[in-house]
Amino acid sequence: MHITAQKAPNWLDLLKKSVNEIEGGNKLLEQLFPDDKPIMPLEECASIIQVKMHSEGKCLHTELAKIIKKVKLSDKADKVKSFVNRFNDLKFITTNYDLLIENELLGLDKATSYAIGYPVNRQPIGVQVYHIHGSVKFPKNMVVTADDYFKFINKPDYFSKKVQTLIEENTTVIIGYSLADINFKSILNNLRANRAHDINRQHLFYLSRSPVDKHVKDYYDKSYGLRVIDNTNIDNFFATLLQKHKAIEDCVSDSKKLLISVLDGSEKYTDEYLKSYNSFFEIIATLSSNGILASHSKVIKFIKDILQRKNDFTSENGAWVQYDHLASWLIHLGSIMDMKNTLLEKTYLDAVKTSFGNMSKIKYYGCSWDAFQTWKTHWNDLTYENRVMIREFYKNESPSDDAKEVMTQ
Repeated sequence: MHITAQKAPNWLDLLKKSVNEIEGGNKLLEQLFPDDKPIMPLEECASIIQVKMHSEGKCLHTELAKIIKKVKLSDKADKVKSFVNRFNDLKFITTNYDLLIENELLGLDKATSYAIGYPVNRQPIGVQVYHIHGSVKFPKNMVVTADDYFKFINKPDYFSKKVQTLIEENTTVIIGYSLADINFKSILNNLRANRAHDINRQHLFYLSRSPVDKHVKDYYDKSYGLRVIDNTNIDNFFATLLQKHKAIEDCVSDSKKLLISVLDGSEKYTDEYLKSYNSFFEIIATLSSNGILASHSKVIKFIKDILQRKNDFTSENGAWVQYDHLASWLIHLGSIMDMKNTLLEKTYLDAVKTSFGNMSKIKYYGCSWDAFQTWKTHWNDLTYENRVMIREFYKNESPSDDAKEVMTQ
């Protein structure tokens, strides 16, 4: 919808337009969509329209493809087009039937399409686009009617398995999708269980242009492992992503060389480096981008050592800035990985206890106001499970009023 400036018809509009091709279509339109509201799920409405079309020697799938092929890219898609043309290793997973990504956003020689009915290309070119509900190139294979959906759900084929593999192996951003597909939600839920204690769980995002309620965010996190980016339009998202990529590309590349040596024990990060704010974010980004699992014993030992050293820095003279660093580090780690029942749980909670004990809502000597503001602002960035874990931990402790204020948001 975004790259067509809202000119692409939604699923309801498509069905209503298709009814115009049927004799006596207006009557059927009123029966199925009184007051523009479907009387049953849209795939069932599609089944009824399909039956009527068959009686007239027509095919709903073919008629829908004719409508969809008329949709064109808008002149407002420049920022998205610039982004996707910059990275030729992107992969798109879409339930849309159109070929706008391949034909207009990229160009025929810059993309490879996959869909039900396509032969699987073993030598893909450029960006790969997976049409999991089929495409207009093979209309009769499009998933449209209730019968199509039942076959799609109950007889998993190459595509349903491929989607799970793609999401498992790549950083994924869900854009312009309502999460209404029960099959897709089942895939996400399985992945959530597999990645609960892995820093690579930070690879799955849901983009929303409007604000999303905290309880809805918790639901998405707990059920599907989705980190919600709300209040962000698509153009701003891609622009910011491109800017951040430029900023960290060289850092991650340089950090990778040292990380391997640190993990095998032949090198060690200096205190000076770990006292810098960005060091932890560079380390975590390097681990994640190289697919290194946090569950590996060497990585557990490595992260525990870093957190303990950062915790110790807060007890040195003139360590004010370290209080805020520690708070930011704990929030970042707690936003991408569930700590409960892992070997990191105790170290993490000890560091949280130190951080909470050295923060203050008011500017009080010996405590950090910046650390309090960081926790106060970003408490809800933690995963749902980590917030529950910290609250449970403090049932046996005596948290300050400031810590209580943070935890009761």
